[in-house]
Amino acid sequence: MVDISECRTDEKHIEMYKIKRLIKKLGNSKGNGTSMVSLYIPAKESLVKVTQRLTQEQSGAQQIKSRQTRQSVQTCLQATIERLKLYKSVPENGLIVFCGIVFVDDGKQEKKVTYDFTPFKPWNQFIYRCEGRFITDPLSYLLEDDEKFGFIIMDGNGVLYGTL
Repeated sequence: MVDISECRTDEKHIEMYKIKRLIKKLGNSKGNGTSMVSLYIPAKESLVKVTQRLTQEQSGAQQIKSRQTRQSVQTCLQATIERLKLYKSVPENGLIVFCGIVFVDDGKQEKKVTYDFTPFKPWNQFIYRCEGRFITDPLSYLLEDDEKFGFIIMDGNGVLYGTL
């Protein structure tokens, strides 16, 4: 017989493994200019407001002097907006989106990548960055293990209880 709590723990560890792989993949990604969008949306945030903000950023990106960087930023912002349209509302744990134009292995070709996922723990902070790399540092929150372990030590003199 399989215990339900064991299944949930296993699922959590699988999700943590996927997050570690994603952090490594995104951390190794290199882009041209500031065309890599990192977007962390908490559950209480309105998708309409987030989309409006990205649209404002997109129109503000027209001031970028470099034609290639301007086009890259506008393309990524548009792709992020399009990805958000797939959701009716922000999922109950929040939503995290990464979109950017990254160099492929040889460093000469570029390709657009987009990752979106719902974290397995509630996300409470809005973060939007458009930089030369993906901002993955906040994802370390998802890798923290919040399980507690208890210890009981008994000997002839008494008992000691502890948690980790």
